[in-house]
Amino acid sequence: MLLKNHIMQASFAHLIKVYTAIISVMVVLATTVFVAVSIRTYDAEVDQAENTAVVQIGQMLNQNQQVAAQFATQITSSANNLPSITKYFTSSISDYSNYAIDKSIAGSPYFFWPTESRQFFTQHDQVTQVTLRLLSQNKVFVATQDNPGGALYSAKDVHQKFAINAPLINQTTLETDGVLSISFDQHELKRQLAQIRAVDPFQIVVRSDADDEIFYFAGKRVTTQQQHDLKRALASDNTTMLQNYHVTKKRLSSGDTVTTVLNRQLLGRLIIGHVLPLILLGLILLFGLSVGLWLTFRRYQHQFNTIVDTVQAVSDGNLDARVPMNVRPTDLHTLADGINAMLEEIHQHIYTIYQLQIAQQEANRKALQAQINPHFMSNTLEYIRMAALEANQPELANVVYSFAALLRNNTDLSSRTTLKQEVKFIEKYVFLYQVRFPDRLAYQFTVAPDVAGVEIPKFSLQPIVENYFVHGVNFSRGDNALSLKAWRENGLVHVRIVDNGRGLTPAAVTAVNQKIRQPLAEDQQQSIGLQNVYLRLRDSFGDSFKMSISSAGEQGVTVDIQFDDQ
Repeated sequence: MLLKNHIMQASFAHLIKVYTAIISVMVVLATTVFVAVSIRTYDAEVDQAENTAVVQIGQMLNQNQQVAAQFATQITSSANNLPSITKYFTSSISDYSNYAIDKSIAGSPYFFWPTESRQFFTQHDQVTQVTLRLLSQNKVFVATQDNPGGALYSAKDVHQKFAINAPLINQTTLETDGVLSISFDQHELKRQLAQIRAVDPFQIVVRSDADDEIFYFAGKRVTTQQQHDLKRALASDNTTMLQNYHVTKKRLSSGDTVTTVLNRQLLGRLIIGHVLPLILLGLILLFGLSVGLWLTFRRYQHQFNTIVDTVQAVSDGNLDARVPMNVRPTDLHTLADGINAMLEEIHQHIYTIYQLQIAQQEANRKALQAQINPHFMSNTLEYIRMAALEANQPELANVVYSFAALLRNNTDLSSRTTLKQEVKFIEKYVFLYQVRFPDRLAYQFTVAPDVAGVEIPKFSLQPIVENYFVHGVNFSRGDNALSLKAWRENGLVHVRIVDNGRGLTPAAVTAVNQKIRQPLAEDQQQSIGLQNVYLRLRDSFGDSFKMSISSAGEQGVTVDIQFDDQ
């Protein structure tokens, strides 16, 4: 007996070791594969981030250089412009103003340099500073967003960083008379670069063909020390001194040079941080599976020993011996339970069948009560429509079709629809009113093609139109009119609903606009009104959503809606 127990325990121990080894190998291999794929993916993201950043910077620099070149060309396009600017440098503002007026009276186009500078800032809101230097003058003209008209400063007092230069070429002598330097707001470009995945460890420097620094960007993972290292290397014009850095230089079509710098240690730390969760997950999984396997086999071995001991006791003549029923539910428990478990299952099946029979009878009863369902109603209405067509009653058939469409839309459980489908549903709703009151109602619905597919919450416009028929329309009149237009303007979707029904007082307009912005009370959660419409659309489109109600007075109400669907 002791020998048998020893052999069985040895077999279980060997089995546990084998399964643990298999699981360990599988987990290690899987973790290794995931880590390798993750590293390769991250490297690809880093390369993609570098290429994307260079492309975006190149596009922005080309645009800025084009703006600078166009302004320089505009200044030198007339032979009188550069002499006029020279006069501005050497005269008081009043004398220069008289000079510009005299030139204009003499037949030359009016050119007043401070006005030209202001117009340039007005046309290019991304420009932060304009500096103009004439080779023949000691002073420098500087204009900023705060002072677009500009003023003259001593050259030593003028400091302009990250500027794009354009020469002022005299059209008569073809010589360079000065230099126009323009600085642009770089916050938007830096914001776009910061949104690129895997750009955090990069430093990016752009230098002009004259070796002037015109742009610098540092990812949020770049340390101050790494920034100082790059600045020292650039100051000495020796990027080879950047040890443990990956440096890439690319020349843009504009002639500028883009230098991307990546610290290898930082990249290594980021890669480790990227794959560390996978490694930890693999270790946790390996530990959990190993411990779980050991506990499972240990419990299984104990239960199996109990069954073997009981069987041995019975074989020894103890017919009253039974397997203890306090073992946990496993296949061994099922084996030990035997007939009692089988009988218990039989009783459980009988009870379950009885409950199913009762549930089936209840379902049959409810099915009989619900025989007239929306599907049956739709089929019936379709039959009526076909009968109307056969009876040569197309108007009646159209009415039945519209009503059936309303029924199908109401029974559709989907929560969203397109703007085009919502307007189609409203059109059928209004059509039924027009049939009831012919020659007393006119309507026009227009949906621009570029907003037809915009998704909105279902029943978000219909309550507004229904509100008109409940509170505003007067069918004793013959000129009731309703208009709905949807279009896109400045990137926003606009919807305007206008009627000529009963108007609202200014106080009522203010009250309605305030009420629709208030949260729904508990007893209003199932209500579909203007307040519900406002809250549902605001939840869908966020802060971009705006809705306002206005009235011309005694007649007519206008509802304006706008939102960003991107």
